[in-house]
Amino acid sequence: MSAIRRAVVFDCDGLLLDTAAAWYTAFRTGAQALELELSDRQFATLAGASVGAAAARIALWAGQSGETGRVAKMLDEALRTAVELRPPAVLPGALELVSTLAGRVPLAVASNAPAGVLSEVLSGAGLQPAFRAVVSADEVAAPKPAPDVYRAACRRLGADPRSSVALEDSAAGATAAQAAGLSVVVVTDSAWPGRTPLRWPVSGRPALYVTALNDPAVLPHLLHA
Repeated sequence: MSAIRRAVVFDCDGLLLDTAAAWYTAFRTGAQALELELSDRQFATLAGASVGAAAARIALWAGQSGETGRVAKMLDEALRTAVELRPPAVLPGALELVSTLAGRVPLAVASNAPAGVLSEVLSGAGLQPAFRAVVSADEVAAPKPAPDVYRAACRRLGADPRSSVALEDSAAGATAAQAAGLSVVVVTDSAWPGRTPLRWPVSGRPALYVTALNDPAVLPHLLHA
């Protein structure tokens, strides 16, 4: 397959969909199984982590590393239950941006979420048909901040990562996309550019920092970066 000049790859959690409450419930459930109450700082550390990575950290913090597998299973089950009970809302600008880009540039999702949960929330929000590829951390060797999910997404699209753009809201995700060779749009409510996941600018690669997907700078950047 010949390489497509440009593709756009989205993260999901915290970028397209407001899944924060579901992940919070899952993290708390897994920690409480080991009689651990997570601090605000620990919750923040877990942001953007895959189920496996989060389980390993929780078990380590509880001094029970041998329980990582059990915690991972509980996290997965709690996350699935949470999104079923309360389907996550689409974040501002996400539906409009995806709808505008669909048909103009190949789109994919690259996420640390479990494959089943990822498919369910994208379908429930009406977003899945717009994406030619959806890649979960379950399907690759290593989750973000490793570049595997982004490389897999570009490969499935037949796209050149060096000509493609990622949209991310976490440090782990932005690092993963940059390592895979994509330029990065970071959507963050942090003060910028002083406190952002990546250096400004990023090693000469195009980079954009915004506070929402509906920022008027986003669409032109994605189409012409």
